[in-house]
Amino acid sequence: MGWVCQDLGMQIFRVGAVLAAVIMVSACQEPGKTVRVPVSTTVTAAPTTTEPADEQSLAAGKLAEGLRIAEVLALPTDIDPAYRRHGSSNVLTSARLMIVAGHHKAIAAVADEHGLLAGFVTERSTGGGAAADTDWLTHGVMRFPSAAAATTAATDFAAAATEERGMLQSGQWSAATLSASPATQLVLLEDRGRLSGMAFTPQDEFVVFTEVRAGGRPEIEQTITKALEHQRPLLDSFTPTPERELAKLPYDPDGIYDLSVGDNGSGRGAYRQHGALLFAEDQQAAIALYREVGVSAMAVKGTTVYRTADAAAAAKLAAGISTAIAAAWTKSVAPAPADVPGARCSADGSTHGNAWVCLVTGGRYVAEVWGSSQNETHAAAREQQRVLAAAK
Repeated sequence: MGWVCQDLGMQIFRVGAVLAAVIMVSACQEPGKTVRVPVSTTVTAAPTTTEPADEQSLAAGKLAEGLRIAEVLALPTDIDPAYRRHGSSNVLTSARLMIVAGHHKAIAAVADEHGLLAGFVTERSTGGGAAADTDWLTHGVMRFPSAAAATTAATDFAAAATEERGMLQSGQWSAATLSASPATQLVLLEDRGRLSGMAFTPQDEFVVFTEVRAGGRPEIEQTITKALEHQRPLLDSFTPTPERELAKLPYDPDGIYDLSVGDNGSGRGAYRQHGALLFAEDQQAAIALYREVGVSAMAVKGTTVYRTADAAAAAKLAAGISTAIAAAWTKSVAPAPADVPGARCSADGSTHGNAWVCLVTGGRYVAEVWGSSQNETHAAAREQQRVLAAAK
C-alpha cells in the first residue's frame, strides 16, 4: 500500500428542515475505497451561502433526482456476484465523477459542459486478499438535458480520458470498441500492472458509466456488457422529473432523513428499498431480507436508519445486518450499552473510524451506528435510540 491522501468536497443546501449534503471523500490507497468516519451526535452549523433561494432549490432538486436514479441503478452483484464488498455509493455530481474516474478533472469538465443534471454511482470490490489482486466495479448513471447532449457527452468523456491524465494515473487511456454495444465509448488503461476499462454508453438522455478493474480485456468487456444488459431495462422503466420541476422535487419524500443521528455519513440521502440495497454488505442476501421485513425507506445523514413493516421486522433486519457486517469486516461481538434495549454491537479490536458498530432498534426502525471506540459508539447509540423511540 502506498501513501494515503484525503480530498474533501462538500455541497450543502438547506431545504426547509432538511439539510441535504453531498460529501466526497477519496482515499488514495485504493480506487473506490470508502472510509466510514466516526458519527458525531452534534450537528454542526451549515455554512452560509450566497446562492439565491431558487438556485438552492434547484441544486437540492438535482440531488433528489440523483436519489431517484439510485432506485433504478443496476445492482453490482447482479452484474457479477464476485463484487461482494461495498466501497461507496453516492449522488453523482461532476465533483464526484472526477474522483471515481481517477481524479480526472477533464472528465468532470465534460459533465459540466454538457449540463449534467443528476446521477448516482456505486462502487464495489471483490474484497479480501492483497490490494493488487482486488478487482473493482464502478457503475453509475448520469442524466443530461437531452438525448443529444448525452450522446455528445459520452463521446467527449472518452476523448477527455485519452487526451489528459488523471491525477492518480501512471499510464494512458486508449480508445477501444465494445462489439456488443457499438454506441459505447470504451477506453482501456494499463496502469501499475493492472488493466482497467471505462465505458460511457448513451441511452436517451442518460449516460451509463461503468468502470472495471479486472484481469484482462475479455473479462472487462463481459462485465460492461452484463452491466448494460441489467441497466437498460431499468432505465426504460424510469420517468425523469421534468427539468422545470426539479426545484420542487422533495429531497426526503418519506420523512426519514432527520431520524439519522450525526452529520458526517458517507452516501448521504433518503432512499427507498432498491437504493438501500446498494449499501448492503451482503447484497444478494439483502434482496430477499429487505422484501421480507418490508424495508420501505432508508436514510444516511450520520447513522444509517431503515424503516421496516413493524417491530418484529426491525428485530429481524437488525440481526441480518449485524451478521453481514461481522462477516464482511471480520468483527466480533462486543459489549452493547446496557441502557439501550436490544442493541447489539461488534468491533474488530482496532481504533480506526469504523472499528465499532452497534445496531439499534426502536419500533419499526433499525439504525447502524459506527464509531472508533466503545465510548463514542455507545454515546451515539443512546442518542439514536432516543430519536427512534419518538419516531412514528
